[in-house]
Amino acid sequence: MREHRPKYSELTDEQRLRTNARAYLHMYVKRGKIVKSPCVVCGDEKVEACHEDYNKPLEVIWRCKKHRLQHQRIKKH
Repeated sequence: MREHRPKYSELTDEQRLRTNARAYLHMYVKRGKIVKSPCVVCGDEKVEACHEDYNKPLEVIWRCKKHRLQHQRIKKH
C-alpha cells in the first residue's frame, strides 16, 4: 500500500486517525450496518458524516454540507 500511496507514510498521527475513522465508517455504511439519517438541522437527505471524536468512528452526526461547514467554523473559534 505504501508503494502506491507514499503520502500515507507521511501522515501525522492525527491525520492517520481521521483517515482510518472515515474509512471504517464508510465500510459500515457500504455494508448497510449504518444508515445515513437526514441532516439534524434542516432535514436535508444529502448528508455528510461529522465526527465529534475520531476515536469513536461509528459515532457520527449527519449534517448537510452547509451545516457541517457552519459547525466547523464555530468549532474553530
